[in-house]
Amino acid sequence: MELLKNAVANTNGNAEQYSGGMATVYCWGNFAGATVKLFVSPDGSAWFDLEGYSLVQTSKPKNLHIANCWMKGQVIGGTVDTNVNLVVRGFYT
Repeated sequence: MELLKNAVANTNGNAEQYSGGMATVYCWGNFAGATVKLFVSPDGSAWFDLEGYSLVQTSKPKNLHIANCWMKGQVIGGTVDTNVNLVVRGFYT
């Protein structure tokens, strides 16, 4: 699921429902001083910053194991050069 695609500075991404389980988080692009955060919610209205997923540069993919929830990405700060992506892919058998 694409939470952020070519996101610019100070973007609040759309919420997507995740069915739960193991997933890999990918984040890349030109941060230009921005911080990308991954948020989760049990109900789509109360949001929590997911610890360990505040990124300031392209990083190696990270695995997480999480219950059924809503997810969204957010770009905080940045400049006109900010252009980032945040993707979560679940493990399905």
